[in-house]
Amino acid sequence: MVVRVISSRAITIVSTTDGRASPVSPANLRLRLANGRVFSPILTGEDTQVTAFTGDGDPLTEHRLHVVFARPLPSGEDASIRIGSQVVSLRHIADAATTAIQVNQVGYAERGPKYAYVGEWLGTAGALPVDSDRFDILNRAGEVVAGGPLVLRSRNDPWSGSDVYEADFSDFQRPGTYTMAVPGIGRSEPFTIDDRVYEQVYRRVARLFYHSRNGTMISEPWADPGYERPGGIAPVLDGVLHERVMTSPLGTGSVRDRRHAVLRGWFDAGDYGQYMTNAAPVWYSIGVGMDLAPQNFRDNDLGIPESGNGVPDLIDELEWGMDWALSMQAEDGGVYWRIASRRWDDTLPHEVDEPRLIAERTTHATAAFAAMAAIHARLIRSQRPERADLVLNAGLSAWRFVSTHQQWPPEGERFRNPEGVSAGEYPDESAKDALAWAAAEMFRTTGNHEFLIEFEKAFTDLRLDPTAPVSFRDQGMAALWAYLMTPDPARNEALVARARNSILAGAEWRLRQMDSHPFRAAQHPAIQLTGWGNFAHSTRATVPLLQAWHISGDDRFRHATWLTTGPQLGANPQSMSYITGVGARSPQHPLSKLSMYDDVNRPLNGIPVNGPHYHLPSIWDSTRAVNSGYFPPENPPRDALASGYPALRRYTDSELLPPMSEPTIAETAVTAVAYGLLRDESLAFGPQVRSRPVGE
Repeated sequence: MVVRVISSRAITIVSTTDGRASPVSPANLRLRLANGRVFSPILTGEDTQVTAFTGDGDPLTEHRLHVVFARPLPSGEDASIRIGSQVVSLRHIADAATTAIQVNQVGYAERGPKYAYVGEWLGTAGALPVDSDRFDILNRAGEVVAGGPLVLRSRNDPWSGSDVYEADFSDFQRPGTYTMAVPGIGRSEPFTIDDRVYEQVYRRVARLFYHSRNGTMISEPWADPGYERPGGIAPVLDGVLHERVMTSPLGTGSVRDRRHAVLRGWFDAGDYGQYMTNAAPVWYSIGVGMDLAPQNFRDNDLGIPESGNGVPDLIDELEWGMDWALSMQAEDGGVYWRIASRRWDDTLPHEVDEPRLIAERTTHATAAFAAMAAIHARLIRSQRPERADLVLNAGLSAWRFVSTHQQWPPEGERFRNPEGVSAGEYPDESAKDALAWAAAEMFRTTGNHEFLIEFEKAFTDLRLDPTAPVSFRDQGMAALWAYLMTPDPARNEALVARARNSILAGAEWRLRQMDSHPFRAAQHPAIQLTGWGNFAHSTRATVPLLQAWHISGDDRFRHATWLTTGPQLGANPQSMSYITGVGARSPQHPLSKLSMYDDVNRPLNGIPVNGPHYHLPSIWDSTRAVNSGYFPPENPPRDALASGYPALRRYTDSELLPPMSEPTIAETAVTAVAYGLLRDESLAFGPQVRSRPVGE
């Protein structure tokens, strides 16, 4: 049994049990100081949550008994509380760090907005009482250097269960390391104010590409100490065509035997599969980053083997990925959509001992490759023109393939695994957006009006959701960006205006969501849809906001980008950074098999986990256990705003919960580019990012 002191008036008594204990009556609890003074509770509450799993996969449920007192406990005095026959010792320290104060645990840009939050949820007792109406900013010496009022942002907040108070110290711009203090509550974790505050976050996340490489040793001096490994999947195992390839609609006579050599690339997610449609957004994210602030992505940035070769390190990583993508293309231009083991691997890559299977060629994968190739050729041409020509020709071959072959899977159907294969399916029932994206990127790279015609023909039937991030499922907004970035007088000005308005509409939606959300997250407003990173991956909003600024010059979008880091880096109800190795409190058990099977107790740095998830898919014992372990119990979607276990507290740090703990390489790219864009305040605020509105 453990006692957590939440504030001067509240404690939480924690025990791990196999079930939910009965509520304890306030009459049965007394807190006694060493001098004999007695404090009686005025309120108690409880909650339960599965917080971990044993080595055998059995859930461990944490029961929390919350106790609120009428008057504050004195600081520094020993006390004890009797729970049944057990006596537990505790001590309130007025300036101790507390999760009830939530700051960005990395920090804030000097001239950017600076918000922190105060509040805590006490289970069935409701919100933590916050008696103070102000906050102080303290320097390392403990001196008050700034402060201001606490402003109630959301009472009985359904997202967090707290009374959410906001502390705004945006006007304080002095570089340094600080904490925030609230009388009666405690201190925050430390944070920094600096004009390059996110530089190391960028480096840690972007270096995941190197650690995720297939086909090479991960070795010193480039690997993080302890995370070296002797290689990737053995080349002889990469790869074998699945028997279904030869009978698929796109399995033409170019297939001579089942062996098809595949090399390099990155492992996609927690497992070692490599998926074309999910890799494609990596090129989009990095390409847009180079559009917005190319000077933020440099050679010698990441400490990888290619550093110092005159090419930005992030582009060097794309080169490693493109080698893989090229090897996934058949002689006739069609592209296989994935290579993966038949079953999930339970070992390190170099210990895999079964051949990996190559899946069918698909229209979606081939079109996505064409878009990737067009972007890649554009990005590498100034340094490696011959390489750019090779890649572009491969992309043109892919385009010819999709232009001369019937779509497969057909529109409205999605790829499904063959029997006996467990790899990810990345379900998508349409290839229209991928085809439009390929046409737009080819138009931008080649200037060939045949691609302009193809894109504009596809535009009217294009599925668009300006609020959705570009992903394996949604490439429509990627197509619009490529179209806007091609200043050709032959473009249809009505379509230019529509494309521009779509990007601005998506950014305006994000501003509205940030304004209404208690933690300023650009998140879907439906609580029951919390999940798959739409809160913890808050930097998904960074690029769309900067794109809107780029085409409009509207400083509201630029200003808001500095808010996108907060939820991901600790300004959230759990006071946790959702990137491993970043901030004072971060996940220790992401679903990363590179971390699970090594000899290091802590995970690789820089993994951006998915975070809170309202209702996990009940397809594994682990997810069913978490869903059923919440008390107060979860509510059906129509009652999501009613009392119950708050959505943004539904996070368990465990590799057994993929929707909470398993990001993909595409999400790594989104996160890395966001922090790369925000890594240097003078560049992100400077005129380099801004251009004249396209189409005006």
